[in-house]
Amino acid sequence: MNKKLILGLAGILVVGSLVAVGTRAYFSQQGEVKSNVFSTGTLALKLDGAEEATSVWDIEAGGPGDEVSGTVKIKNAGNIIADHIEITAANTVTESDVAPGSTADVALDTVLEITVLTYDGADILDQVTDENGNGIKDLDDLEKIELDDLALMDMDTEHPLVMTIRFEPVLTVGEHQGDSATTTLTVTLNQDSSQ
Repeated sequence: MNKKLILGLAGILVVGSLVAVGTRAYFSQQGEVKSNVFSTGTLALKLDGAEEATSVWDIEAGGPGDEVSGTVKIKNAGNIIADHIEITAANTVTESDVAPGSTADVALDTVLEITVLTYDGADILDQVTDENGNGIKDLDDLEKIELDDLALMDMDTEHPLVMTIRFEPVLTVGEHQGDSATTTLTVTLNQDSSQ
């Protein structure tokens, strides 16, 4: 055989092998991952087993020294773990239209003293400060602050808020006769500590 012919055949074999390597076929198949659903959970605040609680503290025809205690049971009935609650108060004072209760020198909510305030068995009365400077912690003071960072992390467990209110016997005067004060507590359930 001719040397040129051998080199030519060798060259064809090299080119042929390179072409064979470059033209391989690979199998592939595709599939789909379907029905991916992203939904949010819930924080579901329950007060005494409902969305709202009413008439927990009620003094009718009260006089100096009278007191009432009440409890609100607070829980997260949702499916997302919460961090804490905040509580704010709003008071509506209605002056009697008959003397001597028809004067408004001292609002009734300033003589309704908070003597006990606990959450989950812990005393939180120290969060209330004497904002109006009358020497007691009263419903007017509670309205001016926010009870904050009250832990509520576990699910479906009731956390009791207990409060005792009394007509402060020294500050309650004749002008409070026939007056009324209504307090609404707003409880906010927060998921994160930064809220």
